[in-house]
This record gives sequence, C-alpha cells and structure tokens, in this order.
Amino acid sequence: MNDSRLLYVGWTGHGNLGDDAIADALLPRLPAVEPWHVPHDPKEFARRVLGGGLRGAGDRAVLVGGGTVVGRRNWRLLLEATGLLLARRRPWHLIGIGVEDPAFQGKNSFSAGGELARWPGLCRRFDRVTVRGPRSAALLDSVGVQAEVVGDPALLHEPAEAATPRDKLLAVNLGFGDDLWGHDHDRVIRAVADLVRGVVADGWSVRFLVINPKDQRFAEEALRLAGIADERAEIRPAYTVPDYFAAIGDCTVLVAERLHALVLAAAAAVPMVGLEYQPKCADFLASVGTAERSVRTDEVTPRILREHVDELAARRPVESARLLGEVDLLRVRLRTELARIRSGAEVAGSLR
Repeated sequence: MNDSRLLYVGWTGHGNLGDDAIADALLPRLPAVEPWHVPHDPKEFARRVLGGGLRGAGDRAVLVGGGTVVGRRNWRLLLEATGLLLARRRPWHLIGIGVEDPAFQGKNSFSAGGELARWPGLCRRFDRVTVRGPRSAALLDSVGVQAEVVGDPALLHEPAEAATPRDKLLAVNLGFGDDLWGHDHDRVIRAVADLVRGVVADGWSVRFLVINPKDQRFAEEALRLAGIADERAEIRPAYTVPDYFAAIGDCTVLVAERLHALVLAAAAAVPMVGLEYQPKCADFLASVGTAERSVRTDEVTPRILREHVDELAARRPVESARLLGEVDLLRVRLRTELARIRSGAEVAGSLR
C-alpha cells in the first residue's frame, strides 16, 4: 500500500469484545492501517489533533470497520471532525456497518430528530457503503443511499478447530448497551432464570458466557433467581475471541443478548436465539437467515425462549450446517470487500 495510510475509526480498546473482534478481524488483513481508539469527548479529540494528528492528514483516508455508527449524531460529528482534521484523503472506506434504527429511542441512541436524513452527504465520501444486515440496508435506502449487505466483519473469525457439541448444554449470555426495548432488564433476567430452572429440571446443564466484565452481575443474578445446584451451571468469562470460541463451541444452543455473542456464535455455527435488546440484534440475525429467532426484550417470556431452545436442540446438526452455509456466503462478500479496499488504497497511494 506504499506509504499511504488508513485511519481505522472504531470503538476499540474499551473492553467491548464485539468492537475489538471487528478490529482484530480487519486490521491484520489491511496493511498500513493506523488504529485509533475513538475518544470519549472533545477534549480527547483535541489532544489527538494537538499530539501530531494533523501531520499527514492529507495522506490518510478513513476506514470505518463496523459497529452501529450510521444514523447516530455523535458518530456523524466525530467523522466530520476526523475528515476535516485527521484524514482528508478521499475516498473513505467502510465495511459491514450497522445503521441505528430510529424506531428505537433509548437513552443514548442519538438518532432522534431525523438524524438519519443528515447522513447521505457523509455517505458520499465512501467509495461504497456496505452494511451488517437487511434492516440497515433498508434504512439507508429510505434516505436515498444504496448499500449492500455483506455481514458483520467479526464473522471473519473462525474457530481454530471444530468442537463436538454436547447434548443438553445451554449457553446463555446477558448484557446490553445503554438501553433496551421495554427499558426493564430485570424482566429479561427473570425470564432467563425461569428458562434455566426449567431446562435444568429436564436434565440440561447451563453455561453463562460473560463477554463484558460489567455483565457478570447479570449472570449471577439469573443463577440466584434460578435456584439451581452449583454443579449444573457455571459462569465463564470470555473476553477474547479465542476464549469465546472455546466456551461456545460444544454448546447445544445459545440464548444471547449481546450482539457479538450472537455474531461469534454464528461464526462457530452454534444455533442461537437472540434476546433483541435493540434492533441491531434482529438486523444481524436476519443477515444469517435467523430472523424468526429474535425475541424482543419487551416481549420475552420463559415459554417463548423454551420453545426456541427445544426446536433448535431437536434439529441441531441441520441448523448448524444451515448457519455455517449462510456465514460462509457472507465471508465471501466480506473478503471481496476487503480486497476492494486494499486495491483502492493502493491506487490512491500510487497517485500521491
């Protein structure tokens, strides 16, 4: 890529497995990328600029590597400032981006006031717009931006070796961002606790997967409410992609709330039920042909979850193979898009 550079803009380095998984999937595949931990506030941005960010800004282009970015006011302002001060070369690049659905209005969704309609001009800075799932594509189409579904970039991760699934081992993940459908996480915990109690009574074991340290308390509370014997359940931290693959691979079925608990389970071909705390979870599940397995957190009940778990467990090999086929198709699209970005950056560098 000569000495040209891409400035990777992503929410990395903050202990969020999903955003770090996206960066870890992309950065090794794109030489001469400068990772940038997105600042929390304008003061940190100013320190980045004053600390030498202006040098070489005309030779840098932005690479946005996924995450729910488009349609959020905070990200629009950040990208505009980045393009003005830190990365002035065009075109920019992105891959498998998520679009904030204005149908959901949470504490920090930043999508109110017709925010999405302010994005077409910024989207024109990118060579192409590719998105995580079909809902993201439809949202952009509603404001006149064409986008292609390529999947979540974290799908590029693959387990080092295939695991043999165990019979009746339920994986559970609890955790959400700043808000959720229904604004009542206790309801979700109670529903999951009832599910866990029921499956254990029927001979299952349960493995809670914690992918963000602050979610440990949710797993502990669900187990406390379930009131089951310690030997029938465990809580396993999984803060890296290899650790997550090691923890999820032999599970029969996953019930998960965090988006990238679902994404990485799909990458490991583990059948899953999504606790849709925000629309982005349903968007991803639709991208792998599993839209019917999305259960909104304001509609969740133990009965609904148990029906999904039993259905998936009964046809686990078939569903795993189907899921792997969907993921493989998306991986082809993601790799094609990465090759396009590499080629475009090389051409831009040769013309400097």
